[in-house]
Amino acid sequence: MKSMPPELKSYKEEFDFIYKKIGDLEWERATIYLGKKAIMRSDIEMIDEQIENYRENISILIEKVRNEVQRINHQNSRKG
Repeated sequence: MKSMPPELKSYKEEFDFIYKKIGDLEWERATIYLGKKAIMRSDIEMIDEQIENYRENISILIEKVRNEVQRINHQNSRKG
């Protein structure tokens, strides 16, 4: 496909955003003790909840992308 349909471009931007957020939070979680003697358990739990939320969102987005690709392929098969 020479150019990506607008709907998929939008999904790609959203995917990149969520993927970056997950990476940032994972990095924060991995380095949370850097320069600190103690961390509140609630801080770690909050990061874990955010990561899980973004992972759920990316799973939903991937399903939307698959459906859109299927729709586009079906539409293109009717043309040809």
